[in-house]
Amino acid sequence: MADEQRQRILVLSDVSGNGLGGVPVFNEQISMALAARGHDVTLLTVDPVREGHQGITLRTVQPPEGDVEGRHWLEQQCATLNPTTFGLPDPNQQPFDLIVGHSRFSGPAAVAIRDNWYTEARVAHFLHTSPERLPYVQHANDPEKAQNKAAKDSAIERAVMSRADVVVGVGPLLTEEAKQLAASNQQVPSSHELVPGTKIEPLVQRAQQHDGPLQLLGLGRANDMLKGFEDAAQAVKLLNERGIAVHLTVRGAPDTALPAVQERLKLLGGEHVTVLPFSTDKDAIRNDIRQADALIMPSKHEGFGLVATEALGHGVPVLVNEDSGAARFLQNADRFPPQIGAPCVVPEPANREERILEWAAAIQDLKEQLPQRTQDAAQLREILKSYSWEHAATSLAQASATAPAPATDPSAAQSARATVQGPQGTVTLTNGSQEQQPTQQGTTTTQTQTQTTTQTTTTQNPIAKAAALTSRSGSTTSPTQSAGNTTPNPAAPARPQVPQPPKPQGPSR
Repeated sequence: MADEQRQRILVLSDVSGNGLGGVPVFNEQISMALAARGHDVTLLTVDPVREGHQGITLRTVQPPEGDVEGRHWLEQQCATLNPTTFGLPDPNQQPFDLIVGHSRFSGPAAVAIRDNWYTEARVAHFLHTSPERLPYVQHANDPEKAQNKAAKDSAIERAVMSRADVVVGVGPLLTEEAKQLAASNQQVPSSHELVPGTKIEPLVQRAQQHDGPLQLLGLGRANDMLKGFEDAAQAVKLLNERGIAVHLTVRGAPDTALPAVQERLKLLGGEHVTVLPFSTDKDAIRNDIRQADALIMPSKHEGFGLVATEALGHGVPVLVNEDSGAARFLQNADRFPPQIGAPCVVPEPANREERILEWAAAIQDLKEQLPQRTQDAAQLREILKSYSWEHAATSLAQASATAPAPATDPSAAQSARATVQGPQGTVTLTNGSQEQQPTQQGTTTTQTQTQTTTQTTTTQNPIAKAAALTSRSGSTTSPTQSAGNTTPNPAAPARPQVPQPPKPQGPSR
């Protein structure tokens, strides 16, 4: 990492790892990528990590007492107990440059441990879901419940953002929402748009034409109405009734719900739908993707949608809903040629009852254009080589290290710095200029603000690379416990202490 400063980074996540949900998977990947870039990464969780997490020092808080939710327990422990209790370094040594939190799940804990103990560290706060949009999709039939949940979750995000140094959106959709949420505070931090990494797999090779139905794959919680598999099943049934052979396989039903999910989707899609149980076996998921003609993500709303770029990493075509971060990413003409990115996106109609017709039309177009769309997916895969997890880690480290003090002037929302991750992990200001890498100052990050400047780059434009294509061509550390006092660091600098919304003491998700 000759062009990167080595940082000491503390990441907080209530849970982390494969099979535990989107945020835990993201946390494991970005943490390992930061470690792979040479940063000193420590992960603090509530549940002990079982596997993976190469190159990361692992710590856990004390076991929860009673029926308290993990994220609230994590915040309580970080606010009241000396971190040495969890095996973390002595706060008097100020051993961390950056502390990372994830949305309302660990963001409150991240600012609590910084404000009370590691007072010189910066805080990067990730936004993973839309607190204002998602509840209205999840609870479309209960507006009052949706309104109350949106108000509660938004209040938590805003309170954390008012104490953070940089807010990080996972993809373009969530970055815009993060900026809007942060703008309502008196103190507005910098924002950064981060692109989740894509693992590039061997390119799928298959015949340009094949007999039999178009094989579609859906990955996700098959029993969650938000994922839209009911609409997809009805679209598949409609196409088969028109004589267009299509089959949908959905991987993601919990074992306990598998019979009910199978019955429901087969009722809607007939014999043209297969439901498979949820699996944490990475090889099984990889095989599912490579056997499919295309992956679909029919979610009614998705902050980003990692399954889309995961499939494109194999060169498998995708269809994603317009109301998703993945759609906004693929429609970005600065990143992807419109002729190969735009066809991946299925419009979201104003009348939700028309979703089935929109998805049926998109699937039919895909089947009719499958050879071309497969070539397009190979070109998208080529571009995504510039958006790995290590590239994401590079951009996060730089955007956090160079973030100026939060804006507090009357026009704070307009004057707060905004950056975007470009190819190869470059960090670009929204005015188009590229930031200069921080100057190396030894083994740790200095607190001196780095001025931004425009510089040229010799990296070949990935769009140009795609256009030029003519054919498809480390160890973990066990948690330790050590005694420590319970008095927060008295030397904490003055930071705005925003009243926190009430915290429920039981499960609330």
